[in-house]
Amino acid sequence: MNTFRQKTKTWRLLAFTVAAVLTQTISAQQDTREALALQKLKEQGFEDLRLVIKADTMVASLEDHAYRGTFRGAAKAIQSVNEVLPEILHFEILLTDYKMPQVVVHALKRESSWDIAVDREMEYATSVLEHKKNVASSTGKIDITVVPMVSLVNNKLDHLFDYAIRIAPAIAITPWRGGRITLQPIIPISYRLEKGDTKHYIQMGCTNISQQLLSNKRWKLTAAAGFFHMERMGVQANLTLHATKMLDIALEAGQTGETYVHKGGIHLGKWKQTNIMAKADYYEPHTKLQIELQGGRFPYGDYGGRLDVTRHFSEYAIGVYGILTGGEHNAGFHFAIPFGAKRQRRQTFIRLRLPEYYAMEYSMNSFFKYTQENMGLDYMTQPDQNRAAHYWEPSFIEEYVSRILNGSFK
Repeated sequence: MNTFRQKTKTWRLLAFTVAAVLTQTISAQQDTREALALQKLKEQGFEDLRLVIKADTMVASLEDHAYRGTFRGAAKAIQSVNEVLPEILHFEILLTDYKMPQVVVHALKRESSWDIAVDREMEYATSVLEHKKNVASSTGKIDITVVPMVSLVNNKLDHLFDYAIRIAPAIAITPWRGGRITLQPIIPISYRLEKGDTKHYIQMGCTNISQQLLSNKRWKLTAAAGFFHMERMGVQANLTLHATKMLDIALEAGQTGETYVHKGGIHLGKWKQTNIMAKADYYEPHTKLQIELQGGRFPYGDYGGRLDVTRHFSEYAIGVYGILTGGEHNAGFHFAIPFGAKRQRRQTFIRLRLPEYYAMEYSMNSFFKYTQENMGLDYMTQPDQNRAAHYWEPSFIEEYVSRILNGSFK
């Protein structure tokens, strides 16, 4: 009996040893693969990296400060890891903006193609990565973006148009999760303007603190305080409900006052102008049309609505709009087109760069009352606020990640 017990103990010890060795070997292999994937993603310029690899699946979180737009970085991340770890067939990539989660890219590799889905089901990836160390943090790194500004007014009778060419370097830093501190002076370079036009002088653009307070499957809440572009100073907040995958419903409100430099000095108006807008934003994936409808109170007190219809051509966003407010109407077009290089990776603590997109809006009709009473106006809280940058529409991202990975778009 004692001999049998001794043999049993020996076999148990041997089995435990083998299991321990196998566990250590698998763990070491997993650590090696994770280190290899992290190194590859860092080389591509991705930041705020966290990842877990198990068997043929990789779950990762990353912030893209290298590639233009919201879809190109996700595709490049999957391609770069698949090159060094071809055995990984399933990717869950959580994309962040200012370290806040925005969407998840699900990618499954088949024999010669990729199946792609993008949504805001971020709970699984967040839970898997919860205790992973953040690698290549973006905290405290500085971007200096040289933003050109061109203004044209062609309603003159004695000459073709008035114009102003200005440069607006935006200095931006992410000091904490969801936060952004921006400083943006607007400097005139060349102009032909009426006397008294504030574009003669150095102005303050988007110089403020902004914060993403919430970003999850259903809700997104942002706020900003400071100077806003279009000569405003104050506070602003936006609450968005992701009603469906393609429909957002938002409520935006602000309390601002006029702020500008003129011949007599600096004008700081009282924060007595309240704007509040209800908005609906729908993206139709087959036609690639973004339809935005908003209504409420504009910053100068007029009540009305605005309709925008924008066509997204991959990285181009071109659209038209119409405004009806205070008994007056206006219309025009706008665009956001690629401007800087596709890839502008941050290799040092401070990066000097061109903007990813150049955006402009043209007003086709300006009636006397509409112009004199500043009707239908709005303001920007961020220098890169347009319909192409930070466009986190899941169906839009899904299409172009799929096209890049399957070779029909570069």
